[in-house]
Formats: sequence, C-alpha cells, structure tokens
Amino acid sequence: MTSVFENGFAPIKDSRLLVVGGCGGIGRELVTAAAKLGISICVADLPASIKANPPGDGVKTVAFDATVPEQVAEGVANAAQLLGGIDGLVNLPGFANREALVGELGADEWDEALAGNLRSVYLTTTAALPHLKQSSAGAIVNMASGQGTRPLPRFSAYSAAKAGVISLTKSTALEHAPVRANAVAPGAVVTAFFTGGTGREAKENTFNIEAYAKTVPLGRPAYPADIVGPILFLLSPSAGFVNGQVLHINGGGLMP
Repeated sequence: MTSVFENGFAPIKDSRLLVVGGCGGIGRELVTAAAKLGISICVADLPASIKANPPGDGVKTVAFDATVPEQVAEGVANAAQLLGGIDGLVNLPGFANREALVGELGADEWDEALAGNLRSVYLTTTAALPHLKQSSAGAIVNMASGQGTRPLPRFSAYSAAKAGVISLTKSTALEHAPVRANAVAPGAVVTAFFTGGTGREAKENTFNIEAYAKTVPLGRPAYPADIVGPILFLLSPSAGFVNGQVLHINGGGLMP
C-alpha cells in the first residue's frame, strides 16, 4: 500500500483522470489544480463548452453529450485510449432549470433536469467502470448537492436528481469495490450555474447569493477553489478507505 505521506492529499503524479463537465467553473479550477500536480487529464464536455472554455495546454479533450448513451460510450473509450487508461473519474455535469413549484414544471423540463444531472452520471459511470477496474486505485467522485439532502423550494427536479446521484454513488460503492465511489455535496457555489451553466443558453439569475451567504456560519458562499481540494482528496490514496460517502461542503450551512 502506498504511504499517504508520499503523495499528500491528492492523486499521485501521472495518474489518469477523466473530468466530465470539465469546462464549467468548478471543472476549470479542478483541471488547473490537477495539471499542476502532474496528473494526466482528459476533459469531456459538450463541443460548444470546449470551444468556449478550452482547457490549458497538455490537457486532452473529448466532446460528447453526457445524456446520450452512444456518445458517452464512444467518448469514454476515446478518453481511455488518449490517457492510456483511467484511474479517476469526476462527474460534474449539472444544471438547474427554471424555478417552479412541484406540478408547475412540464414533463419535458422534469426529464431534462434528471437527464442532465442524474442520467449523465449513470452513463459515464457505466462506461468508465471497466477501465477503472483495471486500475490499482480506481476512484469516482460525483457532484451531488446539499439540495439532494435538504431541498429548497422551487427546485424539485434538481433536488430529486441530486438525491439520485447520492443514492447512485452509494450503490456504485457497494457493488463495484475495490473501485471507490464518493460524492461531494456543495452548497451554493459562485459559478455560471445560476444562469444555466456554461453549456446552456443563459437565463436570468434569480438566486440571491447575498441573502444566502447570511445563512452560512462562515458568512459567504463557496467558490470553485473550495470544492477542488475535497475532490482531489477523495481521489487520492489518503482517502483509500473512504467509500460510499457524501462530503458536504457548505461552510456549516447544512450539517446532516
């Protein structure tokens, strides 16, 4: 077993990391940090997102829609070929649709939210598992949300999808060990998420981030850098006995 002190609290140098949704706010911060650690990275995202926010030099890319099974299967296989295998998978896709009470969202809107936030995680996990099982330290980190545990009003589809991500993470951890699967569950993070994300048409931001910050014991919302360290830790040998867990990152705003 590798000593945790040998690598610190991050994946070992030259490990192979696939970041799905890596062109978003948290994804870009994660890719930058991982690249500085000498990790080999492939970013998967929508073609338009890769064009608008291309990763830095040396970072490989594959373009696909994470809700389309055929595209995911081909894209993950291409990523594994580009990297020479996959040791870590980070699933970051997600967005919130318009705010609405239960019963006010159309069926298409409901399905879109579950596809983007939950179906995408299932498809990428399914495609990556054979490659992760060939690694000596395969690990998955999924992006959940505090809303998967404590829903906020008018975000029912998003909350339901993120609750599904939490359950899927635990099932994966239970059924596919020694590949480890864990999730991070941030509170509000200051990114383009509130206007639809980087891969979607921009919408008006109606979420009051200042009012939200007043409810957080640490007195502020999260920023992408706050989420990156925990993700890298969960991918690392230091978390080698952490499996099926949800790490809440919210400044004390939610303590389940």
